Amino acid sequence: MAMPHSAVQIPVPDLEPVVRARLERRDPDAVPADPDDTVAHITLLGPFAGLSDLTDGVLDELERFFSDVTAFDFRLTGISSFPGGTVYLAPSPAAPFRQLTHELSRLFPEHPPYGGAFDDVVPHLTVPMPEGEDVTALEFELGSRLPISTYAREAVLFWWEPGASRTIATFPFGTSAA
Repeated sequence: MAMPHSAVQIPVPDLEPVVRARLERRDPDAVPADPDDTVAHITLLGPFAGLSDLTDGVLDELERFFSDVTAFDFRLTGISSFPGGTVYLAPSPAAPFRQLTHELSRLFPEHPPYGGAFDDVVPHLTVPMPEGEDVTALEFELGSRLPISTYAREAVLFWWEPGASRTIATFPFGTSAA
């Protein structure tokens, strides 16, 4: 697991059984103790602020931002992998995720997506691959379930730390009075 960090992410509960079980086999210390914390997600902005920087002001800003976001449907269409080997499911359409990442990085320029490591941020749901398993096992497991139709209706601020991963705050979409 990477260094402890926060991330702004969209939970994908429809994939939770698959992702959680695989994470438990690959990196059990990364699994949150609370079973209500969803580990299946699409990251919008991460790494984000450290715990001491997650002030009420930052949380209020995130709440305001997401209260103007409209819930949307998307599909997880297929299994892909990045050049480094990370296996993921691609959301379609990807545009809403790209737009949210772009707007969040403008709101919090001190926290560029993935620390500025990539010129193009590809929206994705990472699927942990347990030791010794290849993508064929995942293809068999998901099989005829793809594409998976699901929706985004909230974002969460999540803290990732071995033995201490947890949801810090939840931000429902579309709750502004406007």
